[in-house]
Amino acid sequence: MLQTLTLRRYRGFELYRLADLTRVNLIVGKNNSGKTSILEAVELLVAAGHVTVFHEAARRRGAPAPHYRKDRSPALSNLFFGYECKPGAHFELSSEDGKLNLSVHVMHLDELEDANRSHPESAFALSIVSAKDEKTTLPITEDGSIIGYRQSVPVPIRNGSLENPVHFLALESFSFAAMEQAWETILTHGREAEIVEDMKLLMPDIDSIHFLARERLGGGGILVGRRGVARRVQIGNYGDGVRRLLAFRLALAGAENGFLLIDEIDSGLHWTVMEDIWRLLVQVAERLNVQIFATTHSYDCIRGLGTLVRAHPELAGQVSIHKLERSLPQAVSLCGARIPVVIEQDIEVR
Repeated sequence: MLQTLTLRRYRGFELYRLADLTRVNLIVGKNNSGKTSILEAVELLVAAGHVTVFHEAARRRGAPAPHYRKDRSPALSNLFFGYECKPGAHFELSSEDGKLNLSVHVMHLDELEDANRSHPESAFALSIVSAKDEKTTLPITEDGSIIGYRQSVPVPIRNGSLENPVHFLALESFSFAAMEQAWETILTHGREAEIVEDMKLLMPDIDSIHFLARERLGGGGILVGRRGVARRVQIGNYGDGVRRLLAFRLALAGAENGFLLIDEIDSGLHWTVMEDIWRLLVQVAERLNVQIFATTHSYDCIRGLGTLVRAHPELAGQVSIHKLERSLPQAVSLCGARIPVVIEQDIEVR
């Protein structure tokens, strides 16, 4: 579990640090303060710079591949401070306590030791060095698109050294395919009853969950059974919040002994359920040994975390809020019992 995170020349951060990280970390800050960038930095770091993570980070930002070629990754130039991808550009991510580090450099082709790593169409090379000096060199175009890239399933990604799965849950995910894959794992381990029980938070009468073999229905081909009702109904009938909760729970199961990253965690969820959502996430994350990083713009989401700590002080040591302030070298952290105090005093923490 990460306890610190340091970013050097990564995206909009020339040098920035987060400390006092806990089991569940809520990242807050103004628009364009770098909240999503923090999630992407964690993903890159714990996945040891896996090429699919680079691709997915650029894809989520809407960066197209050059001329929309299928054998190119999206442009990676926006990963570097100053948004330039040229020889000498580099960024570093590290966690002091976990001894994790990732160093990414753009190099001239003539700097490569192995000429076979070059490519007729490449302008530069991307050098990725992770923990234990594991090194990968990839041919790239002038804008940083990886040449010869073949897209693979983005989640979960396992770090070859640490065997830690990492899931990134953005607004457009989980896709039906990803949720179906996670559900198959749940079935294999006979843990579907756990998921159904946790879904009662938003659907008290739920009795079962079923994934269709093909996406024949709206709502992603997911049916739910209700207690005392023979007919099963597509999950889309119950709104975005129910599907979102199912995505959370399946992602947690797939991230066991790893990391879950949730962008805009409160999306689709009513403020009245946020305390219960937080309680579920914290308790399941602790049980499955998952570290969560999430972002929000919502004060109701923050307040829900505060009321959770007030109602369940035994969970205080598991949660923290980290406010991004670009004018400071380090995020402002509020941990455990300090969270409800700040909220009750009506101090702005977003």
